[in-house]
Amino acid sequence: MRNLRRFAAAALVGALALGFAASAARAEEGRKQGTFEFFFGPYSVSDPLFKQVYSQGSNTIRGILLTSSIFAGIDFYAQIKALYKTGALTYTQEETKFLMLPLSLGLRYEFPTHYVIPYFGGGADFYFYYESSTIGTTMNVASGTHLLGGLYIEFGKGFPVRLNGMIKYTWVNATEGGQTIKLGGLEYGGGVAVVF
Repeated sequence: MRNLRRFAAAALVGALALGFAASAARAEEGRKQGTFEFFFGPYSVSDPLFKQVYSQGSNTIRGILLTSSIFAGIDFYAQIKALYKTGALTYTQEETKFLMLPLSLGLRYEFPTHYVIPYFGGGADFYFYYESSTIGTTMNVASGTHLLGGLYIEFGKGFPVRLNGMIKYTWVNATEGGQTIKLGGLEYGGGVAVVF
């Protein structure tokens, strides 16, 4: 009798697992495989010294984002962007140039809704940066983490183009000459996503 109960319990668990897998597969039918996106918006480096040296000009960051659907609303994403600024050294006021290429990798959850689709996620960052002035040239990489959230606006079920609005905060610290520089900060903006 005890073996029969164990068998019945195992059969019930197996049936529930198969039912869940089947319903997840049905939910995934017609779901996107991934996206290719163009993104731009303001990026604010949080370090006070950076803001002092590079106070002029645009803070617009531009880039591309690739996502790949993994399972049940969970996507893997990779985003690479570029930020270029010119500024003036604090003492001599001579020109300095700064180029930053942030690479972000992570996971996000996309809610299974239509027309307005929220998402949130987080992951790791690798910031490649280059600075050139009369003092010298620096080229290095710093790593960190981020959290993000946003929403897609779609124009119809199955329509291959969406609008994307996103807000993101990054924690990335670089060390130069024994000094810590906070390259992370607040970023928000929008873009266009091609769904495939």
